[in-house]
Formats: sequence, structure tokens, C-alpha cells
Amino acid sequence: MDWANVTPGELMDALREVDWNMRPRPLTEFFARFTPPKSQGKLTSRLKCNIYYYRANYFALLVLSFVVAFFRNPFALFACAMSCLSLLCANDSFAQSMSEKITRSVRKYHPPTAAWMRRNANVAA
Repeated sequence: MDWANVTPGELMDALREVDWNMRPRPLTEFFARFTPPKSQGKLTSRLKCNIYYYRANYFALLVLSFVVAFFRNPFALFACAMSCLSLLCANDSFAQSMSEKITRSVRKYHPPTAAWMRRNANVAA
């Protein structure tokens, strides 16, 4: 695959389709022979290739960094999670599906609150 011509969207599509159940590559291979690329084009090409090839390693590294961050400062990790959730809620489709799920859950477990939510939604609209 010619990684220089792959767009970030195509890379994300490829990462969605690939099998994520594979084991991470060996650490000796992951950290071996690092040399800085000569140009910006080679850098972006190498980044795309490495993200695809070492995806399980990067995911394990991300999880490990979250675990370390949690033990160092749990509140900061909670704040990061809330920031990510707020960014996701800025996406209309995510916010709509989240709203529907919350409304279904409230309706199932506490119908009076669901009626109150529905009444306030009608007033606001």
C-alpha cells in the first residue's frame, strides 16, 4: 500500500475494518531501529503505516497511559473523560442517540421524571 497517498479518512476506515483481536507486535520490533525521516512527506507516510501496522501496540500504550494517569491524578482523568463526552455531544447524531437512550432509561426506571422531562421539553420547544 502506498501510504503517502492515503488520506486520514481512508486510514480511519481501514482501522475500523481491520481485526482488532490480534496480539500486539513484539516490543523489540516496536522499538527497533528508529531513525528520523528525511522529509515531511516521509514522516506522514511512516506515521500512517505505523498506526495501521502497530495498532494493537498503540492501543495498549494508550490504555497503559490512562492507567498511570488515573493513579497519579484520578480527577484529571475524570475531567478528560468529561471533555471527550462534551465533544461527542457536539456531534448531532451522537447527542440525539444519547438523548434517546437516556430518555428510555429514565422512562423505564422512573416514569414521573420522564413525564417531567417531557413537559419541560414541550415548554422549551
